[in-house]
Amino acid sequence: MQRVNLENWTYTRYENKNFIALITFGADPESLQTDEFQYYVTVIQDEEKEIFQSSFDSVSEACLFLNANYGDWTLNDQTAKKSGCSTCAAH
Repeated sequence: MQRVNLENWTYTRYENKNFIALITFGADPESLQTDEFQYYVTVIQDEEKEIFQSSFDSVSEACLFLNANYGDWTLNDQTAKKSGCSTCAAH
């Protein structure tokens, strides 16, 4: 079974109906002082409403949490070629 991992976390996500679970990165005021990133597992509803977010110090920890909690959802590779009119970014 394919999972989100250290090689694919930037372009894969889990989807379940109108929910998306993914890893993003950023910083908070404390981590900015030490030039460190924070990794966030975020669940979004309808591609705009944040439902849940949890912060991790490493991408490995974020991957483990994401897979443990959302690994039964459909894995979506955002780099995979899609076809048809409904896949157009304009829609």
